[in-house]
Amino acid sequence: MYLSQSNIDELRDKVENGGGFQVAIVPMQSETFLNVKLATDNLYEELTQAGLSVIVDDRKQKPNNKFEVIEFLKIRHRVVISSRSISAKVFEYKDLDTDEFEKIAQTTAIEFLKQRVFDANNN
Repeated sequence: MYLSQSNIDELRDKVENGGGFQVAIVPMQSETFLNVKLATDNLYEELTQAGLSVIVDDRKQKPNNKFEVIEFLKIRHRVVISSRSISAKVFEYKDLDTDEFEKIAQTTAIEFLKQRVFDANNN
């Protein structure tokens, strides 16, 4: 689900009915940088195909505003995609329950996130 394309009722229903999101993707300036938009869309597609529930905060907002929404929705796994991180071939991952932050390789991001979600669901 892309936040800019959803309405508040749809979002509320998803969260309140126990179908919350497992991963939040936060693209930085995807309206300016095509590589960020493409990487975001690709990661979203691959994660949803892997069976994960994903939301993309693609609104034109400052990063802190996006992060606050993710925290409010209690989404544990956050991935930030920026032009700088793409150049370094990484995504920035944060586990909001533990405050653990790390850079994950783009090539292993899907498996990494699937494992983190699986581990979180079994704890």
